Amino acid sequence: MKKNVLTLAFIVLFTLSAFSQEEVIVEEAVVAVDTVPIVMAEPELKSSIFFNGSPYDFIFSWKKKANKSHWTGFGFAFSNLNNLGDVDLDLNRSYSIVLNLGEYLVPFNQHWLLATGLGFDWSRYHFRGNKSLQFADGRTDFLPDEEGRDYRDSKFLIYHATIPLLLEYQTKFNRRQRFFVYGGVEGLVKLYSKSQVEIKAPNGKTKEAYKGLNLVPLNFRFTGRIGFEDVSIFGYYQPFSMFEKGKGPDIHPYGIGLMLNF
Repeated sequence: MKKNVLTLAFIVLFTLSAFSQEEVIVEEAVVAVDTVPIVMAEPELKSSIFFNGSPYDFIFSWKKKANKSHWTGFGFAFSNLNNLGDVDLDLNRSYSIVLNLGEYLVPFNQHWLLATGLGFDWSRYHFRGNKSLQFADGRTDFLPDEEGRDYRDSKFLIYHATIPLLLEYQTKFNRRQRFFVYGGVEGLVKLYSKSQVEIKAPNGKTKEAYKGLNLVPLNFRFTGRIGFEDVSIFGYYQPFSMFEKGKGPDIHPYGIGLMLNF
């Protein structure tokens, strides 16, 4: 009995000793954690103005600039001529094909830029009836066939190199789709021209061509374009006649068409 009492007392003392040591260890751990210095990171200062996810210091930034214009591309336009008098233009067969190959940019910021470059314009106009553009006595006019023959077809071709000077505005919707609009002038350098007729004859059709039509070698036209991404609508108007003053009809080309940019 005495032995059992001693054993029970020894177990109680051992248990109390173990709990006492554990409390000391826990208190030391708490103290150690409390004594570690806590360093609070200072908040990073950023601008509240953003463009494409990047912070800017000013509302109008010069850090990003436009790197592409919408001059280069391939286009097709229905063309017309004014001041034709009694001459009937076949609008369904009168058109211009436009190919703009190179460009040079002067960007101001991410929205505005100046652009120039090099392009080509192939225009052809078809006329109904028995009149065609002919050169006679130093002047170009719409004249009938000298022998009174009927025309199967009468057309006028003129090809230009084009050199533009354009002011363009562009922006993005939803940071993806790019909207743009531009306006300016296109210088025109005449490369080739001729008037050609196809004549009904008893022995078959014959063709005759007329050159040296007193066309102005250098001219210009106003142009404008509006579009989204790589598709746009464009138009043009030539304020001065395509013929030299006093040596041909006072004709001004104009047109509207569709452009695919690349």
